[in-house]
Amino acid sequence: MAEVTLFFKKLLAKRKDLSTLESQVLEYMLKYPNKVSEKTIDEFANEIFVSTATVSRTCKKLGFKGYQQLKYALDQYTGTKEEVTKQQDSQSSEEIDSHIVRFQKEMKRAMMDVDAAGILSVVETIKNSQLVEFFSVGASFPFGSDAARKLTFAGKISSARSDWDELRAVAHNMNPTDVAIILSHSGETLHLIEYAAMLKERHVPVILISGTKGSYLESIADLTLTAYSKSFYCETIDMSSRFTMNLLIDLIIFEYIKQTTE
Repeated sequence: MAEVTLFFKKLLAKRKDLSTLESQVLEYMLKYPNKVSEKTIDEFANEIFVSTATVSRTCKKLGFKGYQQLKYALDQYTGTKEEVTKQQDSQSSEEIDSHIVRFQKEMKRAMMDVDAAGILSVVETIKNSQLVEFFSVGASFPFGSDAARKLTFAGKISSARSDWDELRAVAHNMNPTDVAIILSHSGETLHLIEYAAMLKERHVPVILISGTKGSYLESIADLTLTAYSKSFYCETIDMSSRFTMNLLIDLIIFEYIKQTTE
């Protein structure tokens, strides 16, 4: 890319030696190098309404023996640019493909690990509760909010809160007749561990839906469902997928709706 820019800069440096018509020839070459490489000198001259002599003279003033040599040079440098673009596109395509494969593996693993008995137990706990409170922070919050919304429409009082202090207050005031559903990709989020400990002190049933097994939150929860998701970071940004967690939540809500509407 740097070589292409340098090549064009060298041509522009010679513009001061060109006449008005010759400058017109140069401007067209710089603006449409690919078109120039496809045209004969006659076609090029007709395109910009100058004589072939003007085109030839311009080429020589730019340091080339003639039009053909200029075309060859343009082909070399624009070809390099196109090759770099192709390589970049190919690399981007490969990266996208690798992410697609990662998503497919996560989905396949999650579907294989679906715990039907666990889902039925969660549904039974929800049915017997007065209130369902979702505890989810950060990237997991949208899934908790969506789940609370769906359960509310299904007739079960449910909520999800984004403010950490509010979640702490809720955990401090929940009762054993309620149920807390914690959503955590890692199962190691400090705030959620704090809330879970408070909930256990109040004998509130705690259900954990996590992306990993063997976490600290799992040791606290009464029931854990795992929606496999591999941790993935892009630079310092957590890009770990939560769609498998969302799938598991939907399966729970589907079953809840089915049992409560039959």
